Order: sequence, then C-alpha cells, then structure tokens
Amino acid sequence: MRALVSRRGAGGGVRPYSTTLAAAPVPDPRPLGSGNADDTGLAGSPRPRRAARLVVVGAVVVAVSVVASVGQVWAQKGDAQAGKSVYEKKCALCHGDKGDGKGPAADLLEPRPRDFTTGVYKIRTTVGKVPTDQDLFDVITRGMPGTFMPAWDVLAEKDRWSLVAYLKTFAAEKLKEAPKKQELPKEVAPSAESIKRGKEMFEAIECHKCHGADGRADGPSRPELKDDWGHPIRPANLTKRWTFRGGASRGDIAMRLANGVLGTPMPSFIDSVEKPEDIWHLANFIASLGPESPNYATLLSARAVGAEIPDDPNAEFWTRIAPQNVPLVGQVIIDPRNFNPAIDLVALRAAWNEREIAFHLAWDDPTQSVADPAKKTYADAVSVQFPRALVTGPERPYFLMGDASDAVYLLRWENGKGVVEADANGPTKLAPIAGGMATANAVYANGQYRLVLKRPLASKDAARLAFRPGVFTPVAFQAWDGGAGEAGTRMSLTSWYYLRLEEPQSNRRFVVPPVVAVLTLVAMLLVGRVANRRG
Repeated sequence: MRALVSRRGAGGGVRPYSTTLAAAPVPDPRPLGSGNADDTGLAGSPRPRRAARLVVVGAVVVAVSVVASVGQVWAQKGDAQAGKSVYEKKCALCHGDKGDGKGPAADLLEPRPRDFTTGVYKIRTTVGKVPTDQDLFDVITRGMPGTFMPAWDVLAEKDRWSLVAYLKTFAAEKLKEAPKKQELPKEVAPSAESIKRGKEMFEAIECHKCHGADGRADGPSRPELKDDWGHPIRPANLTKRWTFRGGASRGDIAMRLANGVLGTPMPSFIDSVEKPEDIWHLANFIASLGPESPNYATLLSARAVGAEIPDDPNAEFWTRIAPQNVPLVGQVIIDPRNFNPAIDLVALRAAWNEREIAFHLAWDDPTQSVADPAKKTYADAVSVQFPRALVTGPERPYFLMGDASDAVYLLRWENGKGVVEADANGPTKLAPIAGGMATANAVYANGQYRLVLKRPLASKDAARLAFRPGVFTPVAFQAWDGGAGEAGTRMSLTSWYYLRLEEPQSNRRFVVPPVVAVLTLVAMLLVGRVANRRG
C-alpha cells in the first residue's frame, strides 16, 4: 500500500513510474489473507518467490526497452547504401539518378518531381528549412495526394528508413543543421464561434486570393502562381481535404499554416495572424469547408418522385438528395493523353418521375471557359454515357466512348452550346442524333459548375436508350476543363458504373404498420378479457 501511495503527488496525481525495478512491484495474485501474515507483503517486504518474479519481469522490461531503443536509433539512421538500391528501383524514373528531379518521366508530370539536391522539402514540422527524418519518412509512407508521388507503405519499414538516409545524401551539406520542432499554439476545439473567427482571418490575410472565396482554388491570383523554380503551380482546393499533401487532420492543417509550404507561394502565417490561437481558428474554418474523405459511390441510384423535377440546379429540391461522388481519372489510353487531369470528381444526384429522368451534376472548375478559335481556348464540357440499348448479361460497349463495332449513347453538355444527344464510336467519332429530346440548365459560381440534364424516360427510336425502373443501367462520365487545355481525347473519365432507378414506394408502407398495430392491440385486449372471465 505504501508503494502505491508513494507514486501519488501531493495533489493526488499519479507520477510516472520510475525505470528502476523497485518502482514496479508485481502484485501477489493470491487474495489477501491466503498465506501467513508476513507473506502478504503488507509490511513492505515481498516474499522470496515474488522477488524472483520481480527480477525476471524487470529483466524482460529492460531487454525490451533496449531492443526498442536500438531499433529506433537504427530506424532513424537507416542504411543509405540499402536505400540507394531501393531508390534506383522505385524513385529514379521520376526523380532521376542524381536526385535532381530530371528522371525520364519528369517532363510528363505536373507538378514536377522533387529536386532532392536543393534540400527543400514542402512538408515538414520544423521551424527552419531542414525537415526531421520522421517528416521524410511520413511523406514516403503516405505519398503526396494530387501528384504522381504514390504512398510507398507497401515497402518494408526498414526500406523506407533507408530511403530517408539515402535522400539526405543528395543535399548533405544543406541538411546538416539539426532540425528544430515547430511548436503550435494551444489547440482550440472546433465550434461555430471558432469557425466564424477562422473565416474572418481567411479573408483578413487574403487566403481567398489564391484559394477562392469558397476554397475551390479559383482565386484571382491563380494564373500567376509559380513555384521557386518558375513552374506554374495550382493552389490547393480546400474543399477536398483528402487531397491535402501534409495530411487532412486539423493538426496537419494548423502545421501547414504555421510552417507554410517551402518552394511554393504558400507562406507561413504564424506571424500574420492577430493572435497565435488564430492559427487554430483558421484550421477549424478550413476543415469545415469539406469532408476528410470523399466517400466514393459504388452503385448509383435515381430517386423516384411524384412531383415535378426542377430545372434550376440551385433549387432546394436537389439539396434534399445526397450527392453520390464519382472519381474521374485522366485518359491515358490514346493520344493525346491527359496525364494531369483537372477534374477529378463529379457529384451526381438523380431523380425521375413517370415522365422524365433528371441528372444533377456538380464539379469543380477554377475557370469558366468557352470555345474561342481565335484565342485558341476550349469549352468546359461534361457527358453522361449509356449503352444505346440495355442487353442481358455482363457485356457492355468499350468504356472509352464505344468503338467501331459498338456505339454508345451520350448526353453531352458544352458551355456556350448546351446539350446534345449523340452516338459515339470512339472519342473522336461523335454523331449528333436528330430530334433532340434532352434539355439542360447550368450555373457557375465560385469555382463550381452545377448542371441539370433532363430527358424523357421513354425512347422514341432505337438510337436512344429507354430508362426503366428497377433495372441496373450501365453509366459512365467524361469531363473537360477547357481552361486547362482539355479537349477531344484530353479528358477525365470513368469506367462503367451502374445506375438503378429506385422503384416508387407504395403508400401501403404508411398504412399497413398502424393497421397491424391496432389489430394486435385489439387481439390482446380480447385475449385479456376472455382470460379474466375464465378466471
């Protein structure tokens, strides 16, 4: 008992255990009073067998601590020679044999691969330019979302630590200074007041000039932004936290705000805010702009409604339908390929009634563009793709807008021209269908398009798909950011998904349960009355 009391401070708090063996007694598993009075250990003198166990346990603890410490030291240092072998197999293609960011694939990538010879690293938790080994290890492990740097957590941990050691050899002189940890102000929990204050700071320190009023990377300074090496650079879309390269948590965001991102126009704001805690208010506001995960959909659905479906993309009707997020990737199958797609997600809401089906599409685009041959600019566009007719079995047309032997049916919208229905036998072979049945209405605001496409359920000829409730209909999407030079085969796209038109819900679901409940109650009362009479 005295041993337990001795670990409590004057205020009643428990102090940390000492590393000495005497400070970690092993309790006797037998209940009190099961042996002699002097065997219980109450007098502060443990039995000989307990002492023996104490020594064994203590030895194990010490051994484990020593092994862990040795392992940590080895991990922090790594093996640069072993790292060189891993680097040549996994990293040199982009970063180059010399670590200068000039690998064979470098010219295809945007943003360009890191030049390790400069000793400049974007993501760090330190005050100066020198990152910790843990910072480098974390980037290798988690990758850099939104770039071609993947997560290398598939590599053994020892290989990742060895890579850290080898990367540092490219700029050994510049990285010789001991890193100093960046200390953040005391954390502020998210709240309505904190988010409001963060929004005020977002505007006061002019974050919107790069990131846009709603954080969608559409600020007026966007076209002028370049990194320290003169390459164009895009600001982060703050509504897509899963793409944040330094992590999506509030702590990660606060660290980026305090430290800035080296080599980019993103400065440190630790001295720009009015009070130190404003860093957390700003982080809370940024975290409120979008979810930490995109929650991608797998099976798409269209809601059955009995009322009219509004054409207005901003109508309250659409806010009552949960968005279904569909990821898009660059088209890299045929030339010209799109290795750096601008549009990576389309949010779908869909509804239908007895006459028509409507698709509400929303996607981020920092610029509103129309086709202008004189200026050599392209139009923003999106298309929703279906087979020309539903067939049984798993066979579907080629997902890249069909092929010569099997066409697809498209609802294609283009900014400045509206919607057309078209047959496609490939991305360069589109043929508009006469007698268009589709309509479209689009709005653009603060870096986002919202579009409603509508078409009758029924088909008036074999060139158009007929939509039927309860049927799994193949669907795919394509998108073009004209402001990023996307046109023709330079696009973002998906493979096939399935869309199901939900079947109308019968009013019986509102009537049957109450009726059953009433009948059950009546039956129970009758049974009770009969039982009472017999009793």
